[in-house]
Amino acid sequence: MFRVLLIGLLIVLCTQTAVNAHVMSLDRATLNFRDGAAYMVLSLAPSSFGGIKFDDNDNGAISFAEFQAHQMQVQQAFVQHVKLNDEKGPLVLGGLFVNFEPAHPPWLEQPSILVLGKFAMRQGLMPTDWSIGLWAHEVKNNNAVTASVIFQAKDGTVLEQESLVFTPSENSQKLFKKDNHVKAGYIQFGILLLFLIPSLWFFYYKKVKPLWVTGPKLKKRLH
Repeated sequence: MFRVLLIGLLIVLCTQTAVNAHVMSLDRATLNFRDGAAYMVLSLAPSSFGGIKFDDNDNGAISFAEFQAHQMQVQQAFVQHVKLNDEKGPLVLGGLFVNFEPAHPPWLEQPSILVLGKFAMRQGLMPTDWSIGLWAHEVKNNNAVTASVIFQAKDGTVLEQESLVFTPSENSQKLFKKDNHVKAGYIQFGILLLFLIPSLWFFYYKKVKPLWVTGPKLKKRLH
């Protein structure tokens, strides 16, 4: 029962559109930031997990039982090759679920492995980049992975969203680049103030204040 509830929660939080996880298109990903956590969904072809041989009986098809026999390897591959980082490094993976979806024409032409993960975000920091390193060994079998990134308020209001495209040669993408540039500008301005304020203080107390104090004395002398 707990497992069913966990799946349902992850699906709701990871998918902004009303897409059911069972018919999520192949080579798609979503990343949803909400309530201090990041929720990720990946829908990838079994061939993307290139080091895993799922078809144990060599009959040309993958059964659910065969997938279950290798699901720990799928989880390990995700942990090793999918990263979400902020300025301090990789985010901690707090929950992970994997599932196998057979083909469901016309919505899903090929079998898909669905991976749902929850990452804990550090207080006051937003993730800066996302990398996906799960690709088939033969590049000709790799398709671009289209991703949707959504930042939500606690009440579910969408504050910002963007689309990203991952490929084997561009498997790492910056998140909300515009915001990162603005943030970098604030940081640079702050550093400038750190140097400017002591200089102004020194100038005031060494140059301006003595003139202000001695001004009345000079006035008395003149009279």
